Amino acid sequence: MKVVAHHIQSLLAGLLALGLVASVYAQDPNAEGRNFLAEGNNSAASKKFAEAAKINPFDASALNNQAVALAAQGDNEKALNLLERANRLAPNRADIAANLNELRNWMNRNTPQVAAVQRKAPVPGAYPNQGDIPPEPPPLWKK
Repeated sequence: MKVVAHHIQSLLAGLLALGLVASVYAQDPNAEGRNFLAEGNNSAASKKFAEAAKINPFDASALNNQAVALAAQGDNEKALNLLERANRLAPNRADIAANLNELRNWMNRNTPQVAAVQRKAPVPGAYPNQGDIPPEPPPLWKK
C-alpha cells in the first residue's frame, strides 16, 4: 500500500510541477466561480456559475452560487428565480432554503413594490449570452 501511495504522490508532484493539476482545477467553472466570489468579483463569478449550470442544468449548487453573485450585484429578481429553481432541485439543502428565505424576506422589507412570490416562468436573461435559464427538471424531480 505504501508503494502505491508513494507512486501517487510522485505522480501528483510531477503533475503539479508541470502545472497540469492547476490547469485542470482552473477549468472547473464552479471552482473558478467560488474563487471570483471570494475575491469579490461578483460579475465574473456569476458568469462562471452560469457556465457550470450550462454544463449541468440540474446543478443546484451552481444555481445557488450564481444567485448569491447576482444578489450581490443587486439583481435580486434573477437571483430569486435561480434560488427557487435550486430549491426545487435540492429541497433538502438547508443552505439553499436559507438563502431563498433570506432573499425573499429582504426583498419584502426593502422593495415592497416587488412581489417576492414563486414564479412559474423563468426570468429571461438570467444566463449571460444564453437567453434563459436551463430547462425545468424532469417531472420525477418535481414535488
